[in-house]
Amino acid sequence: MSWGYKIILSFVVFIGVIFTMVYISMNQDISLVADNYYEQELAYEDQINRIKNTRALAEKLKLEIDKKDRSAKLTYPQSIRELFKEGTIQFFRPSQSSLDKEFLMLPGKENLQVIDLKGFTSGLWKVKINWRSDDKEFYEEINVVL
Repeated sequence: MSWGYKIILSFVVFIGVIFTMVYISMNQDISLVADNYYEQELAYEDQINRIKNTRALAEKLKLEIDKKDRSAKLTYPQSIRELFKEGTIQFFRPSQSSLDKEFLMLPGKENLQVIDLKGFTSGLWKVKINWRSDDKEFYEEINVVL
């Protein structure tokens, strides 16, 4: 084989590799972290205030993950229980938004809420806890690996 054929063959292989990379990259699922990220960004000052309100609390929420039983136990301090009106607990999966799950905050008689995690896939989850009292809103985010 002469050097001319080798050059042509190397160009053909190079073009084949480029087309393969373009094909693979065009078929990748690229999803945004949130569908309405622009609106969330505009309202981020409110989010900062929620985080400040949470940090100002004397007692904090306590989240324990039991990997053996595949459950999450959220313990509410009495001070938060007295302030509490309504809230949500969102299990957010950064790598795949279709797996996100949301639960209502329902403090039990013993200031404890247990959430079953048996249907959850293993990996990194962000637990976003939002709640409000009569005049304030609160927010806490906890990273969890299942």
